[in-house]
Amino acid sequence: MSGICGIVDLSKQGRADPALVRRMAAHLRHRGPDGANFHTLPNGALGVQYRKIIGAAAQPFSDEDRTIIVVHDGEIVNYRELREALKRRNHIFQTDSSGETLAHLYEEYGLNLFAHLRGAVAFALWDGQAGRLVLAADFVGLKPLYLHERDGRLFFASEIKALLADPDTPRALNLEALDTYLGLGYMIGEQTLFQGVRRLPPGHALVIEPDGAPRLHPFWRFDAAAPVGRGQENLIVQEGRALLADSVRLHLRSDAPLGLLLDGGLDSAALLALVARESTPRTFALADGTDGADRARQLAAHFKSDHQEIRFSPADWWRALQQAVYHLDEPLASPQAVDLLLLAEGAASAVKSILSSSGGAALFGGYAGHYAIPAQISRRRPWGRFVTPTDAAPEAPRLIARRSASKADALASMQAFDDGIFTDAHRAHLYSPELRAAWESARHREHAYAVLIETGWRDDPYDTAQALYLHSWLPGSALLRLDRMLSAASLEARAPFLDPVLLKFAAGVPPSVRLRTPYHVLREAARPLLPDFALQPHPASTHPAYAWLAGELAAQARAALTDPNGFIYSLFDRAALEKLLKDHFWGRSRQPQVIFRLLMLELWAQRFLKPAAFIP
Repeated sequence: MSGICGIVDLSKQGRADPALVRRMAAHLRHRGPDGANFHTLPNGALGVQYRKIIGAAAQPFSDEDRTIIVVHDGEIVNYRELREALKRRNHIFQTDSSGETLAHLYEEYGLNLFAHLRGAVAFALWDGQAGRLVLAADFVGLKPLYLHERDGRLFFASEIKALLADPDTPRALNLEALDTYLGLGYMIGEQTLFQGVRRLPPGHALVIEPDGAPRLHPFWRFDAAAPVGRGQENLIVQEGRALLADSVRLHLRSDAPLGLLLDGGLDSAALLALVARESTPRTFALADGTDGADRARQLAAHFKSDHQEIRFSPADWWRALQQAVYHLDEPLASPQAVDLLLLAEGAASAVKSILSSSGGAALFGGYAGHYAIPAQISRRRPWGRFVTPTDAAPEAPRLIARRSASKADALASMQAFDDGIFTDAHRAHLYSPELRAAWESARHREHAYAVLIETGWRDDPYDTAQALYLHSWLPGSALLRLDRMLSAASLEARAPFLDPVLLKFAAGVPPSVRLRTPYHVLREAARPLLPDFALQPHPASTHPAYAWLAGELAAQARAALTDPNGFIYSLFDRAALEKLLKDHFWGRSRQPQVIFRLLMLELWAQRFLKPAAFIP
């Protein structure tokens, strides 16, 4: 893992300030505590704070004659195979680090290099011979890049806070996008809650040619694939098991200690079983008193892992919340992000990399939305939370496909992606005239949904639901918190379920097999590997923080939210906001999830929108 950043002068007037790049990199030190390096370009500058995970060499890396320079975040897990293939084509390597492979891959394949990569890596690559700069995010959003363009210069960084190292970067709320956060609890699409700051979409590179004109280069999307296993369930299960095992094998490659996050779910249990075949696992779990913690303990005992439980109090959680706000850069209504930070802090003294099961549920039908969204798209009533298309009606997928008149129908029914927490009733009462006008004129969420529909639309609505999870919730919420919270503790996050080969496989599993039951293919693939108790459904539980906000942490939350000079008071109708807060804290009508959404917004504004509070 690393933090990368830089500036390029699109007007070619040489206005890229290397000293500013050094200040930007300093805000990324947690991502790369092993060292920092910088490289000056003809009209730009690159910076990197690096962490040595594979190999002992320091970034940046280059090809043989140093015409190609690259800095990167993340690791190429199939680097050994790529190096051998490139050596056969007369490439000469100077280091044993995976990142050097990027320079030689680009030299050999140009912008087609992405087809050869496995793992998650974002990078900035300078092609001195062509005068081209390539900025790339990873396939699905685990290793992000953020962009800010001003006065003919393009600034980029792994985290927004590095862009804010420039005092001329505005620290202003993107009012047009605020409703997206309130409605979903996270951001989708390219926009962020900072004016003028956007996210490079996953699966895309930004290519800046010698004429200075940046262009987006899409290199991956979650496309419908040819059916795998000839459509036969037993062959699908066998192939899925083999591909997951291969992905785990590759993701275990590391020259530094590596661990596994264990939550008791089927997906993390499957990873543990496969890791245990290669080595003695080092596992980490929260001791939070839930059924998931109990099952994680059982799994660790069954596979004889070196298991560590991280215990915390409400006071510990509140302390970590303040740190999480800083490291997230944007408000994220996910108390699980704070849990991840506590886990990362507990694991950081023992390991440098962590395997996570992120992506397993999205790929293999683990969410209720895999069933509800197709019904919404077709304007049909959902059959039930976990009633499958095959069990409810064998012809259902074809019926729904016929009844879905157009993508406009899908756009109109995207309320299935809203979680029902911050509703139109809240908007009617809380939005000030200024906020309402911005919301109604921008319709940012609808525009972002339109892009998602265009990106994720499939002929089969069940495939559409799967693609939407991959293109929205994963990069906007699950992977964002995984990257930021682990990086906060200088840990590298690895996600074997999101390997490109496994993604392609999952796209080719027919819905009639994938959604027979939740996690059906993964459950059957893991059945020979796991004890019976691990195959049982993992019960969901309400996060304890929601109770704490009305109990042990009520005083802290109330103090943050009820300051009449606070940020949210400037946004919302004062009388309606005061009523909402009083009803919650006095116990008349508790809405803990709405309160948490507002709390994250307030704490974020205090930290980032007031320059005096921006202290790393």
